[in-house]
Amino acid sequence: MTRLGVMADSHRARRNIQKALEKMESCELILHLGDHDSDMDAFDLRPGRLISVPGNCDPLSFAPPLQLFERDGVRVLMTHGDAYGVKYGLTRLALKAREKGARLALFGHSHVQTAQDDGEVLCLNPGALCNGCYAIVTLDAGKISYELKKLDGANDL
Repeated sequence: MTRLGVMADSHRARRNIQKALEKMESCELILHLGDHDSDMDAFDLRPGRLISVPGNCDPLSFAPPLQLFERDGVRVLMTHGDAYGVKYGLTRLALKAREKGARLALFGHSHVQTAQDDGEVLCLNPGALCNGCYAIVTLDAGKISYELKKLDGANDL
């Protein structure tokens, strides 16, 4: 079993990042889905624990815009989402995930917590961390479960 702490669109809200990381203490991996992925540089995460992709607000990032990995029988695709038009629908993202053999497609960009499962691909957006939103995903023997969360006392920007 692998627990993933998933965040996106932190937009320099470092206090929210700190609070989310405390909630994600038991997660093996921390995933940042762009828009200020460099925010994570201020936090001391052990090597190999953070995977990030850049967003449309990260022009100086050297991270690849698409990441793929597999844990506990689930192939995961990570992207910010802007290149797939996620504000207008998830079809293009789901097609890309299928093309890459991924069962879980994680994205940000829209700032809206979203979980849409078409039976083949679960597209999941943790929402904007700058608004206090994040997700915990559990992968276990090919199964995916998730919780969309909001930090207590988080202020929307």
